[in-house]
Amino acid sequence: MKHYIHIYINQKLKELKILDTELSDSANVSKGQISKLKHGLTDRLTAKTYYSIIKAFNESFAEAEKIVFPRISLNLLKFEGAKRNSFGKMMQTFEVKVNSIEEIAHKTNIDLNRLKSLYYRKSSPEAYELILIEKALGKKSGELFEVLYGNP
Repeated sequence: MKHYIHIYINQKLKELKILDTELSDSANVSKGQISKLKHGLTDRLTAKTYYSIIKAFNESFAEAEKIVFPRISLNLLKFEGAKRNSFGKMMQTFEVKVNSIEEIAHKTNIDLNRLKSLYYRKSSPEAYELILIEKALGKKSGELFEVLYGNP
């Protein structure tokens, strides 16, 4: 998904009257990476880098999201699962599974294999993926970022 972190960084640097090096130090992101992000030279924006930059600017996730991901789909797909027969409907009353990996994949339109990679392998989520997952779970903007990357 296309991101506009470069616009966000440039706006905040100008607004706060700080240098790239100050952002790099407070976000704990390398100067080279900040430069690439600032100039729009990166296609991928990891959730951790996004989190670190927002926290360094002391910005709300909801406000940052409007600039960085202005086109992110807020309309999650409804998950209904397969149609069940009478036995399946009866058994459904005993099931308590919610927010399964399949349901999250369907609601967010993130490929199931990509989610499996995030859940079970050493993949790192991209910022937009974590935002969509937050929305699918009904969490506040930035809530999962804080859980994953916030200080204990």
